[in-house]
Amino acid sequence: MSSLELANYVGVSALLLLLGSTAQAQAATPPVGQPLFGEWDRLNSTGSPPAVSEHEVMHFGVEGNTWVGRYDKHPEPALGFANPPEGRYGVFIGADATGFVCQPAFPFYPCQNVVEVVEGTTRYYPPHQPPFDVRQQTIVVRDENGQEVMWQYWISPGNFACPWYRTFDEALAANPFPTHGDCVFPVTTHDQREQPSVRGTPSPGVH
Repeated sequence: MSSLELANYVGVSALLLLLGSTAQAQAATPPVGQPLFGEWDRLNSTGSPPAVSEHEVMHFGVEGNTWVGRYDKHPEPALGFANPPEGRYGVFIGADATGFVCQPAFPFYPCQNVVEVVEGTTRYYPPHQPPFDVRQQTIVVRDENGQEVMWQYWISPGNFACPWYRTFDEALAANPFPTHGDCVFPVTTHDQREQPSVRGTPSPGVH
């Protein structure tokens, strides 16, 4: 357990209990100036048939200066998704980012519409495999119409960024079947001549 986790153990535990209840999390009102708060949804698909697509969900809460989130997957049998979904879940702990760099590869570059950036670590717990940690930034972008998209940037390991939406209906509307890749990979590159591409979530086995 890191020092951040230890120092905030009680508050984080309480928040995780709250986030464990989807109804409570959806009913909660986001604090002023903290648009990351609440539920975010993603359609994880790489152009494959619905049977290998996933409805991913993140719930975020904040206590003092500490952000905590819970990642899991929701069943969508009516859409032909695997039911039950693969049982991976994750726990995020972080804080407001102090060293955000607006990367040219970001689809929202030059970042004038970014309204919040939180940086931290998600520990993922895949079924029947050891847990692993990913350093991430969650970047909330609000367009001129007020619609918010959260870009989850996998810093290390990963080096890609994928969009999340306030509702699963928004996620489906943004990337209807047959889906196209909507993740940017790589975000940064040692060879500046290499151009970033847009594709589905890299390495499905780790996301």
